Amino acid sequence: MNATYPEKLLSKVALFNLLKYSIYLLLIYDAYQYLQMDSASARQILAEGVTYHRFVEAYAITIDMISWLVLLFCFELETALISPDKLKGPVLWGLHGLRVVCYFFVLSSYYGYIAKYLMLTQAVPFAVDDVCTLAGTAYTYLQELDEYLPFTAGSCEQLRNLSWVRIEDTHILADPARLQEARWMALVDVIYATTWLLVVVILELDVYLMERDRLKGWLLRVSEFTKAGLYLILLAGAIFWGIRGEFLDFWDAFLWLAAFALIDLNVFGLADEAVPA
Repeated sequence: MNATYPEKLLSKVALFNLLKYSIYLLLIYDAYQYLQMDSASARQILAEGVTYHRFVEAYAITIDMISWLVLLFCFELETALISPDKLKGPVLWGLHGLRVVCYFFVLSSYYGYIAKYLMLTQAVPFAVDDVCTLAGTAYTYLQELDEYLPFTAGSCEQLRNLSWVRIEDTHILADPARLQEARWMALVDVIYATTWLLVVVILELDVYLMERDRLKGWLLRVSEFTKAGLYLILLAGAIFWGIRGEFLDFWDAFLWLAAFALIDLNVFGLADEAVPA
C-alpha cells in the first residue's frame, strides 16, 4: 500500500532530524579529538606556569568547540525544539543567558587564536653549538602549528644543520621556515574564527527578527546574501585544509557548515513543514 501524504511528510522530517542529530554527534566526537590535541601541545605552552591567558591560548580550540556546541544546542532549541508560544519569560531569558556565557568563551578562544599568532611572531635568535645537547632538556622544537616535539638522540641528527630561533617566554625552538609556515596557519585560524563570529552575529539577528515575524523582504535577502558569502569563505577554508591533507580540520569545517546550514533551515521554516493532523 502506498504511504499517505502525512506518512511521507513524517518520514521526511524524521530523515532530516536523523541527519541533523548525526552531524551534532559527530561534532561532539570532533571536540573530543581536539581536546586530545590541545592537551598534547599544552604541556609545552604551560611549561613555564599556568595563567589564565596561557591556558586559553593552549586550549583555544577545545574551548571554542565546546562553546560553539552549546551555542548550536541553544539555536536548535530556539528554532526547532521549543514552540514559539513557550519561547518567552524564563525559558527565553535562560537561553539568552546561556548564549551570553558561550559568547564569553567564544571570544576568549578567539583571543586565544590571536594570542597564538602573536606568540609565533615574537621570536629571537637562538645559538647552540650542537642541538643534540638539548636532548632530554625542557626545550622542544616546532614541527608544525600546535605540534611541539622534544629533542631526542634520534631526531637531533636530522636537525643539526638548521638555524634556530626561540619563541619568547617559552622553551620552544623553531627553524625560520617552519615558523613562517606555522604563522601562516595561525593567521588562517584567526581569519576563519572571525568569519564564524560574523556568521553567528547574523544568525542571532535572524532569530531575533524571526521571533518578531520581521525576517522577510529586503532583510531576508540581505541575510541570505551575506551568509552565502561567509559560507563560501568557510567552504574555501575547508577545501584549503583538505588540499593540505589536514583531514580532521577539513572534516570538522565541513560538519560545522552542514550544522549551521541545517539551523538556517530551521530559521526559515524549510525543514519543519506542518504535518497534517
